[in-house]
This record gives sequence, structure tokens and C-alpha cells, in this order.
Amino acid sequence: MFLIRLLIIAFIVGYCVWFISNKVLGKNLKMARVIAVTLVATSIVYLLLGSLSYLLEG
Repeated sequence: MFLIRLLIIAFIVGYCVWFISNKVLGKNLKMARVIAVTLVATSIVYLLLGSLSYLLEG
């Protein structure tokens, strides 16, 4: 179940980055990079906290 949740989160984040990059920003690459880095950083923090919770709670 834990792996399925990680795959779903990765899919959602990837879709959000793709959608914002292609549809909303267009040629504004600096803003696209900021948003992509923010989404990736947020996802990494979520995954780290989820992994710690999974390991500690068992």
C-alpha cells in the first residue's frame, strides 16, 4: 500500500509540473523552474516524513 501511494504522488506531481509548464507558463522558463523546484521539494519532504512515519510506526 505504501508503494502505491508513492507512485500516485509521483504521478500527480509529474502531471502538475507538466501542466503548469506547458499550459500556464509557456515560454516563462524561470517561473517554471521555480514552480518545479517547489513541487519537487515539497514532494521530497512529504516522502521523507512519510517514510519516517512508516518506519517508526511499523
